[in-house]
Amino acid sequence: ILKLQFLYFIDWGGGRGAFSQMGKTPEDENATIHVHSDKSQNSQTSNFIKTSKYEIWNFLPLNLLQQFGRISNQYFFVNMCVALIPGVSPISPITAIFPLVFVLTVGAAKDAYEDYHRHKDDKKWNSMAGKKSEDGTVLSGVVLEGQLDGSVPSSKIQVGDIIKIARGEQIRADVLLLSSSDTAEHNAYIETMQLDGETNAKVRQAAQTTENNITKNLTNELVTPASFQNVDLHVECVRPSANLHEWTGKLSYKNRSEGVNINQFLYRGSVLVSTQWAYGLVLYCGMETKMQKNNKPKPPKRGMLDRRLNTMLIYLLIIQGSIILLMCGLSVDFQNREIDDSWYIDYYLEQNSAAGTFGWRFLTYFILLSFMIPISLFVTIELTKTAQAKLMGWDPKMVTTLLDANGDKIGNPVGCDPRASDLNEQLAVVKYIFSDKTGTLTENRMAFHTGDIGSTDGWDAKGSGIEFEYIKKKTELLELLQRKNVKAPPLGVEGRSSDMIDNVMWYLMNLALCHELSILDDDKHKDTIMYQGASPDEVALAKVAQDNGVEFRSRTSGSMVISIMGTEFTYKILDTLAFTSKRKMMSIILQGPCENTANGLVPTKNACRFLLIKGADSSVMSFCNGAIVTEADEQGKEQKVKVATAKPDSWYTDSYYPRLHNTLSKLGSIGLRTLVLAYKPILDDAAYEEWHSGYIEAQKAVGAPREIAMEESWAKMEKNFFVCGCTAIEDKLQDKVPETVEHLIKAGIVIWMLTGDKQETAETIAGTARLIDKQTWQLCHLTAKLPTAYAEDVNLPQADRDARRMQLEAWLVGLADPIGPPPSWVTDAAASAFKAGQATGKGTFLSEALVNAKKAQSTGQNCAVVTDGATLGVLIPPGPAGIRREEAKDAVNKMWSDFIELSRIVNSGVLCRLTPEQKGQIVRVFQQTTGETALAIGDGSNDVPMINESFVGVGIMGLEGSQAVLASDYAIPRFKHLKRLLMVHGRYSLYRNSFCILFSFYKNLMLAAAQVYFSFLCGFSGQTLFDAWLLAFQNFAFTSLPPLLAGILEQDVDEDMAENKPELYMELREGLYFDKRAFVSWFGAAIYHPLAIFLLTYSTQLNDDVGNETGRTTDISTYGTLILSCQITTALFKIALHLRCWNWIQVREKGEKKRGGKKREKKHA
Repeated sequence: ILKLQFLYFIDWGGGRGAFSQMGKTPEDENATIHVHSDKSQNSQTSNFIKTSKYEIWNFLPLNLLQQFGRISNQYFFVNMCVALIPGVSPISPITAIFPLVFVLTVGAAKDAYEDYHRHKDDKKWNSMAGKKSEDGTVLSGVVLEGQLDGSVPSSKIQVGDIIKIARGEQIRADVLLLSSSDTAEHNAYIETMQLDGETNAKVRQAAQTTENNITKNLTNELVTPASFQNVDLHVECVRPSANLHEWTGKLSYKNRSEGVNINQFLYRGSVLVSTQWAYGLVLYCGMETKMQKNNKPKPPKRGMLDRRLNTMLIYLLIIQGSIILLMCGLSVDFQNREIDDSWYIDYYLEQNSAAGTFGWRFLTYFILLSFMIPISLFVTIELTKTAQAKLMGWDPKMVTTLLDANGDKIGNPVGCDPRASDLNEQLAVVKYIFSDKTGTLTENRMAFHTGDIGSTDGWDAKGSGIEFEYIKKKTELLELLQRKNVKAPPLGVEGRSSDMIDNVMWYLMNLALCHELSILDDDKHKDTIMYQGASPDEVALAKVAQDNGVEFRSRTSGSMVISIMGTEFTYKILDTLAFTSKRKMMSIILQGPCENTANGLVPTKNACRFLLIKGADSSVMSFCNGAIVTEADEQGKEQKVKVATAKPDSWYTDSYYPRLHNTLSKLGSIGLRTLVLAYKPILDDAAYEEWHSGYIEAQKAVGAPREIAMEESWAKMEKNFFVCGCTAIEDKLQDKVPETVEHLIKAGIVIWMLTGDKQETAETIAGTARLIDKQTWQLCHLTAKLPTAYAEDVNLPQADRDARRMQLEAWLVGLADPIGPPPSWVTDAAASAFKAGQATGKGTFLSEALVNAKKAQSTGQNCAVVTDGATLGVLIPPGPAGIRREEAKDAVNKMWSDFIELSRIVNSGVLCRLTPEQKGQIVRVFQQTTGETALAIGDGSNDVPMINESFVGVGIMGLEGSQAVLASDYAIPRFKHLKRLLMVHGRYSLYRNSFCILFSFYKNLMLAAAQVYFSFLCGFSGQTLFDAWLLAFQNFAFTSLPPLLAGILEQDVDEDMAENKPELYMELREGLYFDKRAFVSWFGAAIYHPLAIFLLTYSTQLNDDVGNETGRTTDISTYGTLILSCQITTALFKIALHLRCWNWIQVREKGEKKRGGKKREKKHA
């Protein structure tokens, strides 16, 4: 298989651009796209947006083709075709044609309505032209031949065009920023609400270049339409993708090339804010823009009711076929028996042989008994589910006002947003809930709680650090700096400073400078400096520094200004090493203090380069000077090991590390989110310049090589630094989370909390949320960290890799079987690994956990399991990387099977130290193994994998954008609303849809049964009992509204009872309302009700024949009409007896002609 990789090359030569695309071949390293002024050489990419499915001329054939993709429509189409065969149908073909035409018409009308709105949206986007001022001045448009043309519609914009964007204008294509009204820094701010739901402005900056040690904008000359006349630009960039957070390329201008990335990228659909104008080069158009690539429909999900409905249809088709064959056989038998005695029908009996009679009767009864399948059901169910979704969205008890990181209200109150109605009833049968922690269970509004700063001179009583609680005294460090008369930043010196105040200053400067925040510019906060950014953690940290004398004042693309005790200092930004989930840290390289001169920022004589870094303790403390890490030995026991490659830092290793390690454990145990801070003076200019040159080259790379090169550059810089302290941030639980969790657990739902936090923090939050109770619950801790000595390492020689694989496989087999003998293939070299696996398996692992869980279950004690990502990496099939032996794979499968058995026993679980990919993997494998309905709920983009993998995905409308909401099936404002979504709306949807389906089958089976009973009186000739038009309207007029209204308004129990009685939810998963018992009950009623009606009317008509005014007796039509009237009446009375919630709509539909009535007056039976 040839794997294709693509790049774009975009050149602009003053004219309008175009591009061509070609695939990668062995001779051509990269596939490319070129843009030239000579358009004849290349094909065009249109910016025309088309989200609509149909045009007027192709609507009918395409829509019919789509609708006939449904098996039910195919069935009724075949039925219609058979009915059109002369002499076959016992009734008018209209009875087969009308229902199918009605269903197809309703479906077509629905599709046409939806497509009409898509056409309107497309027209709006495609006709969008440049912006003009009130006096008619063109403010934005396409630059053509050095002139600004504002009349070019969006659909005519092409790749390679230069466009000017005005403030407040929606950007009409994906654009590379070249310049802006900020002529000093060429920054531009965009709001990406339509793409990711985030309302905070994102800063973008045109590409920078360094010339003669002066950093400037590469294209700073291009600030007018005339400046683009005959300009030569060249861009190499990656193929279009849906990823909103990644993009790389290389911009060439005037013989200089610079790497460009997402920081120079302007999305289509975003709005230019806080910037008067900006010029950009169009990169991607139309359906290749990131906005359109994110508009892909979600993969379809089928609910439990739909699957059972399909099963029911299969059974009915089998029953129908059996009855047809029976009727055909009885018809042949009747012909053989009566051909000599019934002289008055000899002519008809002699028309066909036995085989011919069988064939003709088969076709006749196929039409006659087609009414067993209710064609109207599919329309009814679709309408009821849509109405149920509307009721969820209108529920006033699920409405709340969202707040931002500063506690200000965000827009109008919001409620539930059902994004898919097909899974309504699935909400009633949820067995497992996989929940994120931050922003889902918690508010995601961070507040700094506690800090710890290392002290090298024994200033404090403990001799190794300063601990301060911000929530008790916000200005403790400020008072310290005032006492010490600190007015300037620390100097860069070789090694760790011996002055305690220097460590305090490095700590505060890290808080004030190591971030990607901007200053909030609005009318609400004119008196104080407020911060905004994508991370609430960074906002909280910067505010701490602000309250303690080190205030972040302003930021440009190349500098940052802070105030230390009232004196401002400017620092030049040399490099920003952005946060990645793989590294779990970010850093920034600064130089300063600097002075502003005509030549730009010039370092003062005391200036130095330095690195500030912050991140997870597991990452930062592994690469610092004097680093100590925790590793599992061959016996599976954790031990402290000094990192051999780390430079020495005796004070950290001997004094501060023990304190810091204990502090982090303590802070995590009370549910706080911790970060470790560090710094590194960069005193070797030559070494830095060498690294910086490599880093610049890495940024210029495109595609996968860029990612590899960037990681290598980060690894070279982010090491051998000095840890100066840690922070702890508090994220409070959302309102009523403990009560909601407790209720869900009582309802028999197993809740799993999936988080990237450390185990102590995760357990504490779980305890606060009542997910676990350390005092009364049985907690099963699973620990099986893969020993480092056995892990796969591709850098080792092949012989060593094979030896490691043997040890790994032996360790896994021993872990799965703690008491068995070693397999014969385990060599002496791998025997110790096998014993180490057994030692771990005998400890806090599955065997012990299963025993404790079963014991707790037998005594009625609640139980929970706690484990981490490393252990799950061992348990989840296919297991750790590198294993090949089938015995090792079987061991992994066995352990996973035991884990699933454990999960069926426990009431909740806590999984910590997980990556987003692991979250999705766990949900996927869990659902495949258990077969139960799993619901995943989260609020951020890191929760999207598990939301996509889950059967039901729920997004929280939080502060981390709307990626989780966009990927979800249902969106709710707060976690507490999950209780009402499941207990009330899920329950009602299951009950209503079940009732609607069963009643629809019941009334249709009554029709078919009556026809079968009549066949015994008409010689199995296929004669119909009912008038054709009555049959056609029976489903669509006489009995259509009751199941529809029941599917929308019916309630089995009162709202408050459903919401507050968790035991009522448990019975829904066991099949209440739609199981075999319910089906047999309704099916039996559909058999004996028409039988009783048939016998009663038959005996009445037989013994007391009724004539009319002409003296003629009642004909079959009158007899059939009487039976049908009785059946309709019986069906209506049956549904009336089953209804438990009456309102004025249903009463009126059943015959009451009074007008008016209260909108929501109900009486519960």
